[in-house]
Amino acid sequence: MAASDGAETVSGESGAPAQRRRGEALRRAILDAVIEQLGTEGYARLSTNKVAAAAGTGKAALYRRWRNKDELVRDALRDLLPAPPEILPETPLREGLVALLGYLNQAMYDSRGAPFQAVAAAGADQTSGLRELFHEAVAGPCERRIAELIRRHGGVTATDVSVVAAAGPAMIVYHCVSGQAKSTEQQIEAIVDDLLLPLVRHAERP
Repeated sequence: MAASDGAETVSGESGAPAQRRRGEALRRAILDAVIEQLGTEGYARLSTNKVAAAAGTGKAALYRRWRNKDELVRDALRDLLPAPPEILPETPLREGLVALLGYLNQAMYDSRGAPFQAVAAAGADQTSGLRELFHEAVAGPCERRIAELIRRHGGVTATDVSVVAAAGPAMIVYHCVSGQAKSTEQQIEAIVDDLLLPLVRHAERP
């Protein structure tokens, strides 16, 4: 039940109040519940009622922070992934590309791929913003770092860089959401060597 001061009281097995959470502790419990529900129920069956029950709180706690399910899922996915690594200016192009794709591969699988598979499997027909949500939380940050790296090496025109930057992450995301095993280091390097570097014209000039 909701406490008068905005904290949430969580009941124990006996029905007696066990603890009161507020602020970041309550937010953390809700986001963890979203990830759990995505993995077990899928996006289509996920509801604020189920999330609130799994978090041991009331729906009011959710609606004070998020207006709808899409906002809730977006924050949960964004929170699940660490930020892409910073690539130092002196880093060679190939090394930087391998590092960024390796980050995405590691983050998606080590952060429990089921939530991402559930969101991707729901498709664009579930909600108009779902694909944008998925890209924003998963591939977008990595693509931006790759684009920065390519521009730094002066290899691709401005009109082409976004296309090249999206190609590698798209393959990693596809592996995850289609249920394939985590990409190996050799597979990551093959994506860079056989796909990305040939697309980057004159990326590394002597």
